[in-house]
Amino acid sequence: MEASKTITKAKTILELIRLRNAIISFMGVYAGALVFSMGNTAPISSILKAAISTVLILGAGNAQNDYFDHEIDRVNRPKRPIPSGRITRSDTFMLSLVMYLIGLGIAKSINQYCLIIAAANTVMLMIYAKYSKKMLLTANLFISYLVASVFIYGAAAVYSPTMRINTDAVILTLVLTVCAFFINLAREIVKDIEDIEGDKSAYSATLPIRYGVQNAKTIALLAATTAVAISLTPLTHDAQGFNELIYGIFIVLADVVLLSSFKAKPSMNQHMLVAGMTLALISFLLGATAPILTH
Repeated sequence: MEASKTITKAKTILELIRLRNAIISFMGVYAGALVFSMGNTAPISSILKAAISTVLILGAGNAQNDYFDHEIDRVNRPKRPIPSGRITRSDTFMLSLVMYLIGLGIAKSINQYCLIIAAANTVMLMIYAKYSKKMLLTANLFISYLVASVFIYGAAAVYSPTMRINTDAVILTLVLTVCAFFINLAREIVKDIEDIEGDKSAYSATLPIRYGVQNAKTIALLAATTAVAISLTPLTHDAQGFNELIYGIFIVLADVVLLSSFKAKPSMNQHMLVAGMTLALISFLLGATAPILTH
């Protein structure tokens, strides 16, 4: 019986922090660190610390978001932990606070750059959790930055003033970051379209509510198209230590999935965007590691 309760609580916590997002953010930190450190030796312990602190801080933000959105979730997602009664709001708040503090503590143990990024992101997550439904497009831009920042955070974890800076690696890290920003911007707008009924009941000011579903879809498609265009730029020049062939195969597949998502059924749209984002992440990982694996 006790084992069953423990498993149930663990599942509830994983649902609160969004396990899928946690895995993607963990991979994102690793990808940012790996791409940025091409040509240098990457400190694995720092990368792992950065990845764990990212999962904790973003997970805390997700839990806090559920804390503030519990009324909206009763309409949009009644099976989530709080509206379904599997966890109380007070416990959710305490859990998010503990994860924030542990995440910041780990960030401090890496270096000052990681601590600054982690602290800034924590403040932004808190603002987003409380005011996101009143911030219109600003809320979408907030969360898109937060997702994209994991790659910069990974780079910060391996950076040291004495390391040899690889210009190609810096450019690739920026491309990865900007692509993630626009892909997630598209995904956030699509989520707002899906949540429109519950958001209306809470008098929220989201993009589809204020300017209409069709206009919101157009902006989401424009964001996804921008990400696709930027994702192809690494193929235009030969970056030292980066396998453009492997990258090209997977990034084209990712781009096809991303653009095809806007012709899919509404229920599949967001899932395809996540799949496209994951494939894009894998393409950068393989592009950075393939030259190593072939020697």
